[in-house]
Amino acid sequence: MDKFFQYLNAFPMPLWLAMMFAPDHPLTERASRSSTIFGLAAAHYLIALGIGLTSDESAGGPPDFMSLNGVHKLMNSRPGALGAWSHMLALDLFTGAWIYRQCRRLNAPAWVRIPALLFTLMTGPFGLLLFLLWRALAAPAGDAAWED
Repeated sequence: MDKFFQYLNAFPMPLWLAMMFAPDHPLTERASRSSTIFGLAAAHYLIALGIGLTSDESAGGPPDFMSLNGVHKLMNSRPGALGAWSHMLALDLFTGAWIYRQCRRLNAPAWVRIPALLFTLMTGPFGLLLFLLWRALAAPAGDAAWED
């Protein structure tokens, strides 16, 4: 489980670094739209979920996602933490790629793109919020569409 956790952390880093520091490279653009990369991130989550459901540390019985106590019980184990972490990594990467593509489309400066991506990588929704605030307050005029 520890090796899988280390792999999960390393897997998305090349794309994150490329989106931050090599935004104009053709491979960065292509990878930011890659169904394969996002599909692998989703598959990692399914693997982590399978590990959690078949682990000796699992709570036994179906997981309870509908109560705070149930979610706490799930997260209070190594397999539960692995599942939650892989879930966050996959969705944060997807969100970061969207932010990257929007920054490219809007010609956002590096001082917008890099912090938004860094905070998305580290804190998820906070990075998205930073980007959305910049977009609402300072993005080029006439950009009301939520295009990809």
